Amino acid sequence: ASVKPYTPLELQGRDIYIREGCYTCHSQMVRPFRHETERYGEYAKAGEFVYDHPFQWGSKRTGPDLLRVGGKYLNVWHYHHMIDPRTMSPGSIMPPYAFLAENNLDTASTPAKIRAMITLGVPYAKGYDQLANADLMKQANAIAADLNKSGAPIDANKELVAMIAYLQRLGVDIKAN
Repeated sequence: ASVKPYTPLELQGRDIYIREGCYTCHSQMVRPFRHETERYGEYAKAGEFVYDHPFQWGSKRTGPDLLRVGGKYLNVWHYHHMIDPRTMSPGSIMPPYAFLAENNLDTASTPAKIRAMITLGVPYAKGYDQLANADLMKQANAIAADLNKSGAPIDANKELVAMIAYLQRLGVDIKAN
């Protein structure tokens, strides 16, 4: 009951995560083994993925499992980690994604993405596809303001802001219980 649909910005960030192949190194499925729950937190529950199309499961872990990363780090940590992963995680083999701070987010696709999710059973309100970009920009402006205040200059309409929104969402619904 605590699992909510992604916000439009988080949905955009999730699509960037998929587009960039992040799932090839990062699973989002904490298995019920002590060594995993000690490192990543509570094991994955079936209902957590109800609005995730397609699911980001797997057991491939070149990088850490990201299922519980939401709220673990500040927005500015994610910003610097995406720009140059080794500044935040020495020895990381993750490539830099600095171009996400330069690429503009394609918000023209937001209404179609919301309609696609509705078709798959995600319970967005009727007509929300026409209001989604306003919510997207409100959340993007808040994240960009936080980053700028923290010394990480970025405009709200950049793909990196959407990626941060998505990463900050991962695992927070289950933590609410």
